[in-house]
Amino acid sequence: MTRTAPVPSTVIDPVGAPDTTRPAVWRRVTSVIGHRWPTWLALALAAVILWDLGDGSEFVFLLAIAAAGYLFMAVADRPRATWPVLFALVATVVVLRLLDIDPWPALTVVAAAFIALGLIGGQLRRPGLYALQSPAALGFIALGLAALSVSAGIGHYLVAAGLLGHAAWDAIHWRANTIVARSFAEWCGVLDVTLGLGILILAP
Repeated sequence: MTRTAPVPSTVIDPVGAPDTTRPAVWRRVTSVIGHRWPTWLALALAAVILWDLGDGSEFVFLLAIAAAGYLFMAVADRPRATWPVLFALVATVVVLRLLDIDPWPALTVVAAAFIALGLIGGQLRRPGLYALQSPAALGFIALGLAALSVSAGIGHYLVAAGLLGHAAWDAIHWRANTIVARSFAEWCGVLDVTLGLGILILAP
């Protein structure tokens, strides 16, 4: 009878074995950073804004931009157009300021026009978040008007409250993944929270 020679067992040297843990961890880190780019972008922008913070009330126009932007997106019902719409609104504000025109009245008129169009066309009468766009926008605009009508010492608290409130509104849309692009809801929510808290902490 032929005896088969035993096959020597292979011993894996733990010292010489390749370390696969670090590449896996690095891939997870880069994946998290890549997927959360709206958060990092919002934090970077907030840091730049808060670096030269005044009394905080100068950011009241953000409430009008947010109201007009969400209204337009609800009426258009094109979430993919969210970022171009944001750039258009910001460009409008920049042009108005270069012309020494207060952007607040113009944005308020635009928001009112979107409400009228949405109600007539039926988009803002649809159930769910669509039907809530008009009252939410009116609430943020009313809060902004209140901030403009009081002293800066009180107004910046109202602006901060409006930004924090809109951050909650962003979170609702992020979770529902409707009306606006989810990346925008994340970006806007983080920006609103950071600016709102920054105004409360840093504003004189």
